[in-house]
Amino acid sequence: MKSNIIILLTVFTFVVSACEKENTIQFTDTPILEAYLKPGDYLNLKISRQIPFVSDIVYSADDINKLEITVTSGNKTEVLQALGCGLYIDSNLIVTERASYELRFMFNGKQVYAYTYVPGKPANFTQSATSISIPRMDSTSSPPTGGFSMPEPVALTWDNPDKSYYIVVIENMETSLDAIHDFGDNEAPKNMFREAPTTSAGIEIRSMQFQYYGKHRLILYHVLPDYASLYKENSNSSQNLTNPSTSISNGYGIFTGLNTDTLYLNVVESK
Repeated sequence: MKSNIIILLTVFTFVVSACEKENTIQFTDTPILEAYLKPGDYLNLKISRQIPFVSDIVYSADDINKLEITVTSGNKTEVLQALGCGLYIDSNLIVTERASYELRFMFNGKQVYAYTYVPGKPANFTQSATSISIPRMDSTSSPPTGGFSMPEPVALTWDNPDKSYYIVVIENMETSLDAIHDFGDNEAPKNMFREAPTTSAGIEIRSMQFQYYGKHRLILYHVLPDYASLYKENSNSSQNLTNPSTSISNGYGIFTGLNTDTLYLNVVESK
C-alpha cells in the first residue's frame, strides 16, 4: 500500500558538538527513529545513526539493517521486516485511526521504546472559496486597465474543540508549473508551502502566498504535540542534539501519528 503522506519537514539530521568548557566529547551511539503513522498505510520506520562533528567515534556493533523490531497495537504484536538502508515495514499491520502503537528493540545494550497514537480525522474541514483569480505579474504582462485588486484570503476552517495541533500544506498539482510572478535570476520556489502548527480552528491563505496557477491540494494534518515540537525545532535551525518527542526512550527522532483531510482550490489568471 503506497502512502500519500507529504513529508512536512526537511529530513532532520542529529549532530553532536563539543562542549568547549569541558573540552571533552561525550558520545553515546543512540539510534534515530523516524516514522509517521497514517490510517490506511503500512507501518513504515526508518532507523539511522547520529552524524558526529568529530572523528574517532566508536559506534556499537549493532547493524541498523538487522534489528529485531517489534510493534504492538492492542493485542497484536508484529516483527518489522528489514528492507535495507535502515528501512523497516510490516505489511501485516495497517495503521488505523485512534489506535495506539508501541515499538521496542535493543540497541547498544539498551531497550529502545517508543509510543504513539493516531488522532482522528479532521472534522468539518471547509473552505470559503474553490477558485481565486490572480493577475499575472511578469515581464510579458501589462497592468490591467483601471488597476486591479487582489482577491480576499481563502478561509479554511475545521472543528477543534480540544485545541489539538493542525498543520495546513498547500501543494500545486500541475505537472507543468505556470508561474504567477517573474522570478528573474532567483531560484524558482517549490510547488508547495505550509503553515505553522496551530491550535486554532482555522487559518487564512493570502493570494500572495501562491506562486503558480493551477489546481492545488489543501491538506489539513491533524498532528500530535511531538510533531509540532519538531517543527519548531527545525524552524529555529537548531543543530543541537535534542529529542522533541517525550514518547521515545533511549532514542531520538520522531515516532508519531497523524491524520488528514483534503480540499482543492483552483488558482486562475484574472483577465
